[in-house]
Amino acid sequence: MQDVTCPQCSNNIDLNIITCPHCQAAQGLDALSGVDPDIRIKNQKLAILFGFVLGGFGLHKFYLGQHLKGSLYLLFCWTLVPMVVGWVDAIRTLKMSPFNFQQRYSRKPNHSYI
Repeated sequence: MQDVTCPQCSNNIDLNIITCPHCQAAQGLDALSGVDPDIRIKNQKLAILFGFVLGGFGLHKFYLGQHLKGSLYLLFCWTLVPMVVGWVDAIRTLKMSPFNFQQRYSRKPNHSYI
């Protein structure tokens, strides 16, 4: 087993490990790329499709990580109001620039339950 020194905390760690178990700093190519491997990227076109097709059930809200809003859509889906609001959400998402979409909806997952 080969060990390397973590550049952040100076602890010895396995060469093949992605993040340091002590300080959670990215190692190897993940550290050099400048991209956080924990960020979940959302697809704007898929969110728009979900809003138009299954917006009445709140699928687009569940996909975007807004579970409370998605639950409300699902709770009131029998009124058909969430369907119209889902279409409006899809149109607003369609008009949103890709940069603004990623800034708003691509976030790190919440690991507080671990």
